[in-house]
Amino acid sequence: MMHLIVALLLLFTTQATAQHNHAEGHNEYATWASQKANNCCNNMDCGVLNDDEWRETSEGTQVKISGQWCPVLPEHFIIRGKSPDWSKAHACVEPDVKYSTGRKTPCERLLCFSGTPKY
Repeated sequence: MMHLIVALLLLFTTQATAQHNHAEGHNEYATWASQKANNCCNNMDCGVLNDDEWRETSEGTQVKISGQWCPVLPEHFIIRGKSPDWSKAHACVEPDVKYSTGRKTPCERLLCFSGTPKY
């Protein structure tokens, strides 16, 4: 019984780390791929980024994951699929699974990114 309770708590913890508004763009996210991930979406990893969660710097695009600024590398940009809303940036970030033995850093969890158009 204790294992079931722990599993449920971990599930809810993982759900809470999902990106914003995944459900609104799920149909588009489900088609996303990048050089890093053939399938960026696992029904909760993708969503809209708030304005304070991404930025353009002299070093390139960065996204904030678990409080850490991470570079968006060429392998993160989507190569298949389209944005559900081009006026906003979107990202797919693997949940921070605390029970995993091969735990990833925040930046290693970034799978896919789609920014806003540059004019």
